[in-house]
Amino acid sequence: MNSSSTMVLPIKRLALLAPVAWLAGCASITPPVLPGWAGGSETTAAVEETAPATCTLLEGQAPLRVALQDARGKWGLEPAVALALLEPPLGGNHKRHVLPFGNNWDEYRIAQSNWSATTDDIEDAVDFLGWGVARNRQMLQLDIQQVDALYLAYRLGPGAYSQGIHKGIWIEKEAERVAVRAKLYNAELQRCPELVDSSRWEWQRLWGWW
Repeated sequence: MNSSSTMVLPIKRLALLAPVAWLAGCASITPPVLPGWAGGSETTAAVEETAPATCTLLEGQAPLRVALQDARGKWGLEPAVALALLEPPLGGNHKRHVLPFGNNWDEYRIAQSNWSATTDDIEDAVDFLGWGVARNRQMLQLDIQQVDALYLAYRLGPGAYSQGIHKGIWIEKEAERVAVRAKLYNAELQRCPELVDSSRWEWQRLWGWW
């Protein structure tokens, strides 16, 4: 074998060994850890949770938020109960936010000297609910957690409720649905209690004074 042949053989061997050496070098490099991958140091990093619908609604509707805070401080009306009683649920845009029984609306306006109150004003509507629930609770000895009973007394009047005329008719089932809504709202409000804190300062009140 001549000298040129002896030179070619080692070069060919080196060329064959080069990929092996390269892969061995790569194996010694620690791969980067990507967020969310199993075993990564950031797998336990909490992904920002989506805010509950009730919290999102209150953040975007200052008048409703302020009305709930005021009714809680003034009447002891729990925000979840107020939201469940509003028409439609969650106090969305609507011509009437409450459905007063008989002449209850006029009684409310007289009792509160709120002559300009209207059922399509969210602050008037929630204040009316607070007034009515407080009155019915006192008259009928109801607990604030008895949402179905509070709804029936609000819609039928305390006298009709005490007579039990709601039993076995459609409104009894509706009262059950309202109570379920109240529980849902209450659970979601646990995630944003500061929004319905009656001691919270809101600029919306300042604009309301002008």
